[in-house]
Amino acid sequence: MEAIKTPDGLLFTALQYSNYEIYVESLMLMTVGRELKYKGILKYVRMIDLSSNNLSGSIPTELSQLVGLRFLNLSQNHLMGSILEKIGRMTSLLSLDLSMNHLSDEIPQSLADLTFLNHLNLSYNQLRGRIPLRTQLQSFDAFSYIDNANYAEPLLQKIA
Repeated sequence: MEAIKTPDGLLFTALQYSNYEIYVESLMLMTVGRELKYKGILKYVRMIDLSSNNLSGSIPTELSQLVGLRFLNLSQNHLMGSILEKIGRMTSLLSLDLSMNHLSDEIPQSLADLTFLNHLNLSYNQLRGRIPLRTQLQSFDAFSYIDNANYAEPLLQKIA
């Protein structure tokens, strides 16, 4: 299980799933001196905005299981690592902002599965490689990808 830690010591654990005979979802939220557990409500989460919170670590892989999520903003933090490989599962996603972090590697091919995505901002990271082919990801303007070009293999705005 992954966690995101804030500078003031708050720890947000990722989603915990139990696989018995039925699917059970729960969210464990730990704050100073309190541990709160929520069950059965995650399918109703439509928007997460944790921008400008000085979060560090990697993006929890369990986020990709929030298939009803429409807006995800994790911009202006200190997140590292890759964009979630299974982000394509989040087929309801309309807006994704991961800008101004320290994300690296390539844009996962599964991002192309987000056919309803109408806002994308991956700028000011350390992404490299190419934008996945045959997708609407190539239709976003250069500002969606700006300042990823000064790394080993530049992220290209358009593929010829």
